[in-house]
Amino acid sequence: GVPKISMAWGLDAEQPISEWGTTHADNKATLSPASIATLATPEGQKELLSLCRAADRGRANGTNTRCDTSACLINGNALEGICEKNQDVLRQTGVYIPSDILCQTGRYCFIEDFVRYWAWNASGCESLQAVACRAKDGCSWDASINTCYPSKYDEDVIAYPGLPEEEFVAMLKSAEYTAWSEARNDILKETGFGYIVTEERTLTGVKMDDNGLMLAWVSFNGTFRTENTVAQANEWYSRWDTYMNDAAPTIGGFHTADLWLFMVTQNEMVKAATMGVVLSLFMAFIVLIVATRNWWVSLLGLANLMGISCVFLGIVPLIGWSLGENECIFLIAVVGLSVDYSVHLLHVYNSSAEKERLGRARDALSEMGISVTNSAITTLLASVILFNCGFYFFIQFGAFIFLVITFSIVMSISFLIPLLMVAGPQGAQGAIALAGNKEARVVVVASE
Repeated sequence: GVPKISMAWGLDAEQPISEWGTTHADNKATLSPASIATLATPEGQKELLSLCRAADRGRANGTNTRCDTSACLINGNALEGICEKNQDVLRQTGVYIPSDILCQTGRYCFIEDFVRYWAWNASGCESLQAVACRAKDGCSWDASINTCYPSKYDEDVIAYPGLPEEEFVAMLKSAEYTAWSEARNDILKETGFGYIVTEERTLTGVKMDDNGLMLAWVSFNGTFRTENTVAQANEWYSRWDTYMNDAAPTIGGFHTADLWLFMVTQNEMVKAATMGVVLSLFMAFIVLIVATRNWWVSLLGLANLMGISCVFLGIVPLIGWSLGENECIFLIAVVGLSVDYSVHLLHVYNSSAEKERLGRARDALSEMGISVTNSAITTLLASVILFNCGFYFFIQFGAFIFLVITFSIVMSISFLIPLLMVAGPQGAQGAIALAGNKEARVVVVASE
């Protein structure tokens, strides 16, 4: 279905639900009276109305606010303005329905229908006959249906001044407004718009107590796909944040969508993967230090591991992967899976009897090159078996092992060895000597 973006006031933005129940009715909300205090004021009412009506910019002047593609924020009619209204129904009942059932406004906002009710209720036109209707200021007569209606209904956008807070809350609580809302729902169902009634039950509304407004929320139809990369999800969040702040900068509140929930998880996974890679590189450096007892050699090995990690990270988007749960786990495992060949080659290099770097690099490649190559081949063949699995994770895991082992052996032979030939230590350069008196003393030997 079409994704929904909801905007809420009166809930704590960080922890809106303090206790989850088995149904929506059982959930215990974390109320935040401060976040809804402004909404009930005249300016707050107008700002909320402006937030909803901002969708009617459509694609006018390149705004890309509402259309049926992902170029826009809101899914709905691309033309500027609200969908053309059914004039007869509006004038007779005060209920707005589009004249075209396929035209989508793209939002669910209780405040818009409240404003139409306010115009209907405040005018006092509905019971007047023709002569009295024409004589009364703010009323108009429609001879085709013999109905007196508020002149405001002739406007594409009803001018709403905002009511005093007490009057606004009292009208929302009134039995007359409740009866009008129920009649509106019946009209929508009878005219083929029953789906609006169903969706509005959860997508927009207001809750009140003796002190005034407790909760209020409105919703919009979104255009984003169900699955997005981390970067795409963050971009969508930023675009909706900008829309809300531009249209309603002072009433607070927050917006939420199913995509945002996974976006937060993805962002945390990226942070964890980044930290994991950094810690893995640090631990790999410690392992290299212990294995070679040479800080110079260990640094060159670390450079090789960083190169392998960067190459793998760069290849991920090229093969169509995005940073999801699996990919973040793979990133953390890259260093541990690729360090093996580097350690073996560096150990032989450091243990070589040769003094010059070229001779030591030759020894490392001749003594250990065939071993690490054969080890890589067996691991690659083992990973290929996973390509025949029916479960996607195993296929992806096999591809991960295949890619990392390939990069690891290729870079260990074609990058690490040349690096040692060009910048590797000679003689005792970089050696860490442990000496005397039952206490380890680290001596860094810069040269022979």
